[in-house]
Amino acid sequence: MRTPTESELHLLMHAYDPVKAHEYYEKTKKLKGRRKGRRVVPPGRRLARGPDPRVGKKKEQIQKEARLKQRQELAERIQSLEKRLQQLEDLIMEKEVEAASGERKALAKQERAAKEADKPDTAAEKAEKARESEQYRKEHQAELEAKRAKKASETPEPAEKKPSVSESAAKAVSDLKVLATKAKGQIEVAKQKLAAL
Repeated sequence: MRTPTESELHLLMHAYDPVKAHEYYEKTKKLKGRRKGRRVVPPGRRLARGPDPRVGKKKEQIQKEARLKQRQELAERIQSLEKRLQQLEDLIMEKEVEAASGERKALAKQERAAKEADKPDTAAEKAEKARESEQYRKEHQAELEAKRAKKASETPEPAEKKPSVSESAAKAVSDLKVLATKAKGQIEVAKQKLAAL
């Protein structure tokens, strides 16, 4: 394709009249209207295939059916929550019995250990322990002196208390009770909604 000369460009420039071009456009334009877009389906709903179930029904009937459906869904939710609450309460009872049993066993074990420790040694046992400790002191004299010097120079740090079995069981029970309280609150809210419908 060849490039236009200056004279050709000049002729073309004078041939274009914007007013006439607009008039021509107005005469020949064809209005097409709005094209339908893609149908968007909200999450959790299916696109209805077939006839609309609301066709031929009055507004009151449609609203009544919607309320009935909501009531059914709320009733099902309440039943589900009450079932979960019952399971939680059963678990709480089980854990409390388990914790009480664990406390009784630990207490009995401590009492047995205390009785065993309080039992006086026989003369033969005392003599044997004395001989063993004397022999140990002779063999490890340097180590014992180093330990005593180290202890004297250090400040004692408080020992970290390890939670007992009963404390951890009590914490688990309290956590379960918090969950049960939340479930009770959810049940009450659902019942209020059901009563309002």
